[in-house]
Amino acid sequence: MRAAWLVGPAFFVAGLALLAFALVRGEATLSLVLVVPVVSATGVLGGAGILLMVLAFLLTFLLWPFKSARLESASPVPPPAPPSSEELPAGGRRWGGVVFLGPIPVVFGSDVRVTRAMLVVAVVSFLALVVLTVLSLLAI
Repeated sequence: MRAAWLVGPAFFVAGLALLAFALVRGEATLSLVLVVPVVSATGVLGGAGILLMVLAFLLTFLLWPFKSARLESASPVPPPAPPSSEELPAGGRRWGGVVFLGPIPVVFGSDVRVTRAMLVVAVVSFLALVVLTVLSLLAI
């Protein structure tokens, strides 16, 4: 079980190798849409490469927590105590993030203060994207 967390990255490397081989044989095509690489598979090797890469993400997601839990339980040194603050959540760390689903930002955070900060980041990012889009359309 020790090397189980390596299964996902190994599948990813194998998928990349199969896709590269499929590209060389002409069973797959690679194109760039904006900044996102897009692979179209027309043969068995390309399809297998894409399947291995999807499985790699799934296996990495499923098996990766076992590595961190094992390392935490095996460490002889106890973790440092979190600072004493009533605003910190139960885990002791504050976190937050912004995910854009198309033009709509989805904001989340562990407490109100971080969520508000992420809301500011989302608004600034959205306005920057709008300005850059308008500038690029005017340049055409």
